[in-house]
Order: sequence, then structure tokens, then C-alpha cells
Amino acid sequence: MNNAKIEQSIQLLCKGEKLALALNPRGYMVAFSGGKDSVVMLDLVRRANVKHFVVHSVTGIDSPETMRFMRQHYPEIEYTHSKDNCIRLIEKSGLPTMLKRFCCEKVKENIGAGCAVLVGVRAAESKKRAEGSQVEVYSRRRENIERGRKRTLDEIYQNEHQCIKGQDRLMIKPIFNWTDAEVWEYTAKRSLPINPQYSDVGRVGCMFCPFASKAQIEYYEQRYPLYKRRIMLALQRYWSRSSEHILSTPEEYYEWWKSKKSLSRFLGKK
Repeated sequence: MNNAKIEQSIQLLCKGEKLALALNPRGYMVAFSGGKDSVVMLDLVRRANVKHFVVHSVTGIDSPETMRFMRQHYPEIEYTHSKDNCIRLIEKSGLPTMLKRFCCEKVKENIGAGCAVLVGVRAAESKKRAEGSQVEVYSRRRENIERGRKRTLDEIYQNEHQCIKGQDRLMIKPIFNWTDAEVWEYTAKRSLPINPQYSDVGRVGCMFCPFASKAQIEYYEQRYPLYKRRIMLALQRYWSRSSEHILSTPEEYYEWWKSKKSLSRFLGKK
């Protein structure tokens, strides 16, 4: 394990604590998903001895194993519930896709207004995430939108600490530059608890996520048929409100979504 990366992550947390406290007297908000990255991030927060509180956004499609894991090992977690969970969003807007991932926007990314939020996002996870930075400001105000999201803590301390307010969120990613191997090595070295779901799937998060593989989705279908039924009922309600559908039935729509193929390729294979 690269000890320099561990130290850099801890230094970042210590350096940003004053700003986190200025935004919220409770300190950092740690956004906890139950996955390995969240586990490592929270351990680093504890080692840095910075003030914080831990929050999990309940999506409606969290696996029972993940919920049990969090309650058993992290009793301090606070659980938040959005007005619309993922099932209700499917009923309103259909299934989210990799290009239209409204589920995270509505259920997860709307928490932490006026806070410094710690997230376990890493550049190695995807090309899009690699285009981000370790410190970002999420804001709907025009001056911040024009400025872009990327920041450094020095820039915020010097120029912008009073500009983060209201619904703005300061997002800090302590393990942004860590690899998968480094995350797993750290969990082993520190004997951290591991979500048991990893013994069955490579990715832990929302079930039926648009970023999950077809094999993972089929695993959840078989293991949790009740959740699949809930999704299909929501799809049928969504389908019944509109007559403008390229595919014939909600079932065919679901199979296309699960296939991870383009619509033209999916139709060409039928």
C-alpha cells in the first residue's frame, strides 16, 4: 500500500476541517454507501480525527445485505429519505440509463446543502469520474456554474469560502487517486469490515443500477424477486401514462435496458 497516498488523504481531511466547520458546526458530512470505498474513507476520517457525521441516502433499492451490514458495523449512520425513492422515480420517468442517471441526482446527490460532503468517488471507477477533481463545488448559481466545479482547498480558503452557502455543496474526495487494489489492500491491512455482498457481485450499491452489469442485474432478479416485481409494477404505471413507446411492452423495455445494448442493436437482434 502506498503510504504516501494514505498520508495525503489524511492531510486533505485535516486541511479542510476548518472549512467544513465554518459551513456546518457538525463538521464533514460523510456520504456512506456501504461499499468498500465508503468503508476506507470513513476509516481515514477517523484516523484524521476530524469532526464529522455519517449519512446514508436510502434509495428504495438498497440490498438487504447492505442495510444489515451498515446497521451492524456502523450504528452511528443517519438515514435520510428523499421525497421520491428510485421506485417512484421509475414510475414517473422510466428506467434510468448511464446517460440519464436521474436516480442519483434525485435520491443521493441532493443531500448536503451548505456542507462539506466527503464521498468515496475515485478516478479509477470510470472515464467520467476521472475527469473530475479531488475538490469540487456543486452549485446552481450562475457565477459558480460559469467558474466550473473544479477547485483546490487553497482557492476556496483564499477566495471563495463565503461563496459556498444555501444549496451549494463542497464535495471532497479523499481517495480520488486510489486504485481498486489499494482500496482492497487497505481494508485488509486495517482489518476493516467488508460488505458480504462482495462475495456474490463485484460492485456494491443500488440494486438494478444502470451501471451494474447484466449478470449482476440477473443475480438481483433471482435473489430478490420482490424488488423485480416492484420495478415492473412501476414500469407498467409509467407505460400506461403514455402511448409514445418505441418498444412494444414494459417487459420488452426492461429487457432492452438490462441488455446494455443500443436500441437499434437490440431491435436488430430480435
